[in-house]
Amino acid sequence: MMIDQANPVQTTFLHQAFGLQIASCLPLPAFLESDGDQCDVTIRYGAAPEELPEAVWKGVRFQAAPGRLLLIVDDVARYLVRDGREIVIDRAPGATDDDVRLFLQGSAFGALLQQRGLLALHASAIAVGEGAVVFMGPSGIGKSTLATAFHQRGYTVLTDDVCVVDFDAGGAPVVVPAYPQLKLWRDALEKLELDPSALSRIRPKLEKRALPVREAFRTTPRPLRRLYMLDRSNEPEIHLTSLQGSDKFLAIQAFTYRVQFLEALARKVDHFRQAGALAAACPVVRVSRPAKPYLLDELVARLEDDFAA
Repeated sequence: MMIDQANPVQTTFLHQAFGLQIASCLPLPAFLESDGDQCDVTIRYGAAPEELPEAVWKGVRFQAAPGRLLLIVDDVARYLVRDGREIVIDRAPGATDDDVRLFLQGSAFGALLQQRGLLALHASAIAVGEGAVVFMGPSGIGKSTLATAFHQRGYTVLTDDVCVVDFDAGGAPVVVPAYPQLKLWRDALEKLELDPSALSRIRPKLEKRALPVREAFRTTPRPLRRLYMLDRSNEPEIHLTSLQGSDKFLAIQAFTYRVQFLEALARKVDHFRQAGALAAACPVVRVSRPAKPYLLDELVARLEDDFAA
């Protein structure tokens, strides 16, 4: 932690996440602390406009212009994300730190990662051996629940909800670890035999809880071995199906984090190239399970068999 000499009212907290060194006006307990002097991203309080006068795209709660994205969350904050390097928070009166953090670490950071040219998936990821596997899918499909179940069996969680995929010097995809925390609804915690009352809410009025998973967490990118697309069906059994050809690309495109930002940020062409490269380099497996019951233990066992194969 250091004092911002240019604005002594604001204290600056040093963190790291998504392979970035971050100087933030707001403490981010989920992120790892950093003692380095390099700064890739600055987060500060300041004035954000009610709308972008130069906007080329206006969504429901966001507007975008070249190098700018304005995220509007009623009664919480306006977030101005600039050039992949800065997030300005115009905080609403009465908003709690948890309110502000929730949207900062989600949509605002998602926009920043896209501005930096990174491929961000709506996914969780775990370490398997020296590599990584990714569980992608829509909200509520059980990505965090599945990652937590693997964590309980000794696997290291690399990221939850927002998964950054980069490419190494040889063009091979790697998962960039985010930060060691999972977010779980109360029913998922009970399914996993975890006590919700022992965990903090991620937002005061929300029943979703934060589960720290710092054991064995490392920030080194890991080679991506396999993508799993989680799905539900009316079938009574679990089925794993390898996707081929354009189906792989379409799955990656469908589960890109905040995909609606891409056109607004003029990143559709880059995203098409990245998604195509990932589809060509990595197996994509559709995992279909019954809607009820979840069959969590059976699903973990099936996936462990698939890892081994």
